[in-house]
Amino acid sequence: MRQWAVDEMHLRRFAPVVSHCEIYQTVRLIESDERYNEDHRLINDKPTFDKWSLAPRHGSGHTKSGIYFLWERHTEASTVTLILPHNCPDKIRAPYIKWLEQWNGSVVRAVRIFVAPDGSEIKAHLTAQEIDEKEMVCCDVNAGLRIWSDFGIHKDGYGRLFVTAGDVSDDERGRIIQRVQELGNYRNLALLGFPTVQQYGPDVDQLEQQLSDHAKRVANASDDESDENDEDLLQQLANISSQLELIRSATSFRLNATTAYAEVAADRLNALNVQAVANYQSLTDFTERRLVPASRTCSVFRDRLSHIAERISRVMHTLDVGIDTRIKAQNLSLTQSMERSTQLQFRLQTLVEGLSIIAAAYYLVGLIGYVTKGIAAFPSGSKADIFVGAVTLPVILAIYLLVRSLRGKVLKENDANKD
Repeated sequence: MRQWAVDEMHLRRFAPVVSHCEIYQTVRLIESDERYNEDHRLINDKPTFDKWSLAPRHGSGHTKSGIYFLWERHTEASTVTLILPHNCPDKIRAPYIKWLEQWNGSVVRAVRIFVAPDGSEIKAHLTAQEIDEKEMVCCDVNAGLRIWSDFGIHKDGYGRLFVTAGDVSDDERGRIIQRVQELGNYRNLALLGFPTVQQYGPDVDQLEQQLSDHAKRVANASDDESDENDEDLLQQLANISSQLELIRSATSFRLNATTAYAEVAADRLNALNVQAVANYQSLTDFTERRLVPASRTCSVFRDRLSHIAERISRVMHTLDVGIDTRIKAQNLSLTQSMERSTQLQFRLQTLVEGLSIIAAAYYLVGLIGYVTKGIAAFPSGSKADIFVGAVTLPVILAIYLLVRSLRGKVLKENDANKD
């Protein structure tokens, strides 16, 4: 990974910017299925460059006439930059500008930057480019470079930025302009999350209301007079949770990206060391006036979704506890009912056993009577009485042995089933 780490540190180098030139830069959102077209444009459909370098995530080109090209691929966007010398004829620059403007993807930001040696002709340039003075941003940044812009979109689809060259090298001027541009680019990318919040805000309001109503019904479910059904409550809660997950899935990437972009924009703003110019709003004022509230709104919206998920979990836990409590109460009632039934069966069994004593005594007396009649009839009495008296005791013994054998078999089968 060593070479990759070194290349990564050198990835975002800006080209040198001379003291009098014009820069075109666009930032475009590019879908994954459009990346092939972008690669084709970079490899096979490009204007003439005397020097050309291309890597998977960045590329650059240079002509002898002083035209520089820079391309950089981000996670979801691409930045394309053209640096044109001030005296470059329209015939030479036109193919390069057309190539940049026909780039695939949706434009997030497009800016024309005019770099002048000093501020002597800035007012004339501002008037010529129809800059709105009421929206004018003017301030000094690193190394005393002064910038002017209304950060609006003009008739040609580009914004306007005027920069005085300052007393710095071309390389340092390029790095400073790169910071200014990255601030604007990441600012616009961060603001993309705000429409997402506005789009899904009403849906989240509705979910919160549904969840509040559901929590009330769960609370009332413990009342004996409530007609609420546990299964219906669980199904409604599952529907709310499903809708929430759909919203989180649709907004998660954009909200996380907004947080990341806003932090990078804030870093670039701090690195510029902005110094205000009297009677004008500074770059800091312009950036923080809307970016900070928008990024905080997105952050609050993301936290709100997390809190709703936590509330759903708590309501589900409350419902589970209620259901568990009712099940335990039902089990207790069933146990008590079984205990009463057992006690009743025991009393009936005791009664039957008491009655069985009478029956046993009756049959025992009858058996004794049969034996007595047989003895009294022996030897010359009734043969039937003698026979009944003789077989009574063997029959009792045979029945005893049979019952004992059957009882032993039943007990053995029961032991085998336990094993």
